[in-house]
Amino acid sequence: MPKTVTGAPWEQGFRASIRTAAGLEGFTVSNANNRGRIGVRWRPTDGRKPQSVVLDLAWSQDNTAKAIQLLSRAAKVIAQGKTDNLKAAVAMAKDGSTTMRRELDWPAVADGLRDVLMNHRNEIRATTWRDNYQPYVEEALRLIGTGEASDGHSLLKGTLAKWSGMAPSRAACCIALRNLTDHAISRFGAAKSWQITGVDIKELRGKPAKKRRKATLGDSELIFLIDGIASRNPRWANVLRIMALFGLRPIELQHLTPNTREDGSLGVWCTYEKTCGGSQTQQRQLEPCWLQDTDGSAIKWNIVELFHAGLLELPLGIDGEPRKLDGHYCEVFLKRQPEWQQLRQVCEDRGEWLRTYSFRDTFSLRCHRQKIELGAICAAMGHNIEAHGRAYRWESEQTTAAAFASAVSV
Repeated sequence: MPKTVTGAPWEQGFRASIRTAAGLEGFTVSNANNRGRIGVRWRPTDGRKPQSVVLDLAWSQDNTAKAIQLLSRAAKVIAQGKTDNLKAAVAMAKDGSTTMRRELDWPAVADGLRDVLMNHRNEIRATTWRDNYQPYVEEALRLIGTGEASDGHSLLKGTLAKWSGMAPSRAACCIALRNLTDHAISRFGAAKSWQITGVDIKELRGKPAKKRRKATLGDSELIFLIDGIASRNPRWANVLRIMALFGLRPIELQHLTPNTREDGSLGVWCTYEKTCGGSQTQQRQLEPCWLQDTDGSAIKWNIVELFHAGLLELPLGIDGEPRKLDGHYCEVFLKRQPEWQQLRQVCEDRGEWLRTYSFRDTFSLRCHRQKIELGAICAAMGHNIEAHGRAYRWESEQTTAAAFASAVSV
């Protein structure tokens, strides 16, 4: 009968320690394929198929205590129901150990995050990555590389130091680094200690920038803007008419189709669906809210009729094809227009922030001024009442004063 090879005394003791350790029932260790690494085999007590894994530890007496500690943590992970896969449990156990934690390729994490944001989740532009993510991610990677940051809290604190006193930048930094560390944990197996929590952000970000009041434009200001641009670029003037008339999000310009309404009249259907906060904006019928001339009469542009007839001229790209319109291109165009520059200064003088989205807030305010029912306004704009009250303008000094002036005194 062949002699059983039991190995050196330390090997015998190591195997016995694994077999008898509390919580390691069904675990055995060996010199994996006699290649000098610790091999682990686990036979689940419920009869499932055995699983094996090779630890990144040499088969030596010096590593026995480390291996027992690692496997005890892995067994605890399995017992807690976090996974039933031995390899995954060992990986989780490594991340929970300061001595066994896996080295991360942080530049690869950053590249992965950029790919996710630009090509999948948000589909942001390269310029958005450059301005809102790259500076903070690069500084974070520098701190990790020099050893100045070892967890999420120290990483955020150290990175924010470069933007001291710059509230908007500090807010953007918090968003960028939280995305970075979340991606590292979920996709690269980083330790949970890298997580940046809401508590961390609240503690370290500092006082947020004073919230700017969003600008709205009066009907006469909109007419001044659109007529001025129409004299030079009628195609872009049509874009502004559409945004003003229907209160669109700029990106919705890409999602418009002509349709016939239930009453047989011509209409415009918006196919855009926006997911935010667990809810989704549904496709909707657009409703016009007409601007008023100085005499109070409605200014009824023939936008819908031209759209149905295929005669509505919109901006073209350098290839002669219709330009893909969104907030970025609208903002770039408007910033170059003298009428927009003039209105922006007017808005700044009255403490308001003028941007492309102001067409949407202006639509909201115009609807309220014309006493359209709140639920109808929300349906036409494609959001619920809670979002409307939180995010959109529905009053101004003029509308407030007019409302009280028209109230019946008792």
